[in-house]
Amino acid sequence: MKKFMAILCMTALLCGCSSKNTGSSDSQSAVSGNNTGSEVTTEADTGSGSQEGTTVNNAPTDPNLESDPSEILVSGEKTDMSSVANVSWDKIYRSALEDFKKSDKFSDDARFTVYDINDDHVPELIISYGGYGDKTFLVKTLSESVYTEFEPMTGCDQLSYVMDRSLLTAVRLRDDIQVQNIQLYRIKSGMMANVGSFQRSASAAKVDGVPVTDDKYDEEYTHYISGVIKSMGLDFGFDDATIDAALGDTESWEKGYEAVLNDYLKYKKANDDNHFSLYDINGDDIPELFVSGGYHYAPYVDIYSWNGCTVPVGSFGTDGTIGFAPDSKELISLVDNPSYTAGSVYSFDTEGNYKFSELFSYGNTENSKKQDENAEVIYKVNGQLTDKSDYEKQVKEKVKKSYYVLGQDNDVTADTVKNVGSGKYKEASKN
Repeated sequence: MKKFMAILCMTALLCGCSSKNTGSSDSQSAVSGNNTGSEVTTEADTGSGSQEGTTVNNAPTDPNLESDPSEILVSGEKTDMSSVANVSWDKIYRSALEDFKKSDKFSDDARFTVYDINDDHVPELIISYGGYGDKTFLVKTLSESVYTEFEPMTGCDQLSYVMDRSLLTAVRLRDDIQVQNIQLYRIKSGMMANVGSFQRSASAAKVDGVPVTDDKYDEEYTHYISGVIKSMGLDFGFDDATIDAALGDTESWEKGYEAVLNDYLKYKKANDDNHFSLYDINGDDIPELFVSGGYHYAPYVDIYSWNGCTVPVGSFGTDGTIGFAPDSKELISLVDNPSYTAGSVYSFDTEGNYKFSELFSYGNTENSKKQDENAEVIYKVNGQLTDKSDYEKQVKEKVKKSYYVLGQDNDVTADTVKNVGSGKYKEASKN
């Protein structure tokens, strides 16, 4: 039986909400009503693609795999806000968050993200609730004075954002029959469409509902779901101070980061070994916040920036640290586990979009020799197989730099969090 494919690669995650200065919807045009019968224009490279050439003769089939619903618009409730004075995303989303807190869906496991998914400088709001493997995600957007609340995405394991392609990916797993279902969505002009799908079981695979070989599946999957990926709906808790930080109702970056760290202290510290660093990586004289999160055996680093609101820009690595080389202005993420070693180099956008780009990636399976002397050692650079000599040359050139180690400088305690609110913290140091 073939090994069941893992969910989404956690190499990296990304991004943020738009500037408070451009966050209002000031267009005079408006539309209303539902989107039944409407058309959404998607870019040519959406993930649905043409089915020509994707059907593979004799590809295995599995009756447990569902049919493909791609290119179907997601229905939603639209509200015309053009007659409302001073319409802005932060006021609308605050109302939505407060209404959700009063609903029977709200509990301590509910979280939310404010993040610009479609690059229109107006962020979307995503709320999540429910337990692992059965999460519901509520997606809300404001476009040209029309506020839309899309139908809930239910029964999900996770919702992620693929930065390179501006795609949302909803992942659903059926462990009992070993089936993985991934639906791809794009939001544009106030509408959301399902633009592609990947479905896999232990014995079969489909892309956009068409049976394909495992190799074709992997090729298509890595083409559309790769690079910088960000988990959605999980960044903030529903405390008043955290909502204020996410929506830009906080007096300073210090107070914004204090609210975020208090969120870790309240909800995550019991299980996680949280530490943090502060360092300016985009040259705006305001530091980014790097928080080591996750369980003790596999901590990652959550990164937040500031643009008038606290922007959750991504999560990186699995060792609780991330490097920053000030000379090249690159972030360096390293992973070293019992089976393989891997890493990536990223740049952080300094033009106000609060996004990362992956510049270089690498990995080898030398560590597997420690478990099995007969194991084949594989070397990859930017996803391509290479030999050891070329691998070591490129990694040395791209990674072996002097850099700050971020994520571990300060412990997350009540005192250190309070100090951040006053602008006091231990500064980062170089390796």
